[in-house]
Amino acid sequence: MKRNVLLGIVVALLFFTLLFFFSQPSKKVPGKVDLPKRAESPLVMVDSSRTGDLQPKAPAAGESSLVTGVVEPYVDITLGMVVQGRIDKILFSEGRRVPKGAVILMLEKGQEELEVARRKIIWQNVAELNLANITVRTLTESLNSNRSLYSTSRGVSKEELDKLSLQWENAVAERDKLLNQEEREKVEYAMAENALESRILRAPAAGVVEKIYFKAGEICQPNQPVVRLIDSGRCLLTANLDDTRSYHLREGMVVSLLVNVGGTEVKKQGVITKVPLVVDPASGVMAVKVVFENRDGRIKPGVTGKMYLPE
Repeated sequence: MKRNVLLGIVVALLFFTLLFFFSQPSKKVPGKVDLPKRAESPLVMVDSSRTGDLQPKAPAAGESSLVTGVVEPYVDITLGMVVQGRIDKILFSEGRRVPKGAVILMLEKGQEELEVARRKIIWQNVAELNLANITVRTLTESLNSNRSLYSTSRGVSKEELDKLSLQWENAVAERDKLLNQEEREKVEYAMAENALESRILRAPAAGVVEKIYFKAGEICQPNQPVVRLIDSGRCLLTANLDDTRSYHLREGMVVSLLVNVGGTEVKKQGVITKVPLVVDPASGVMAVKVVFENRDGRIKPGVTGKMYLPE
């Protein structure tokens, strides 16, 4: 009897132990995260064969693009002589401003000056021409009077009239020859003046003498660089634009510029003077030129600058 009671107690304890164990919540394993279930999404297909480049980002509304360029002087001329000669005088040294048409230097020109003087004397000597004009005028009056006399009273013979007519014709021919000679002498005088002028180097535009490649006494050859003349009172910004974009540019349009001066950027207003009609096939760019004022000389040609493209 007592043994049965003890057996029943043991069975009850086992039952409650098992019941307590299974009723406890499951413990989480360290490092394991239970993900919540989510709705299934449809399958997205990706075409891997499409490998084209992405389109460039377009500027936002109201945003202006900048294009880089190089600043050049508005006038930049390398001058030379068309004849060989020894440099006689240099009238403007490097760094001096030259007005338009002023003589910068000249070659030795003594022989050419003598030739000009000789041709001028020959051209201005019209004594023979004046005598020929007087002869023609005298013979014309005599011929007219003799013709009138011959036709009215036969006061002169036909032979005398023909002889006088022949003299008149010879006088007219001599006068015409002297007139042609006078014109030729005038042309030869002008040619001598041109030969003298070719030994003088004048400034084709106002500017500053940047470089003189020879000294007085040295001999220069034709087409050799002799003087470099620049004018930086106005400058040009040459901006290279990519031809893959469409630009609304035209000559005479006013644009804003940023030009490097030292370590800062100076804002300028410029006017477009050239919009090319063709694209450079080698570089694929268009060289747009913009002129702007630089009277104070603050901006030195050769620096870089930027041009704002119109929106």
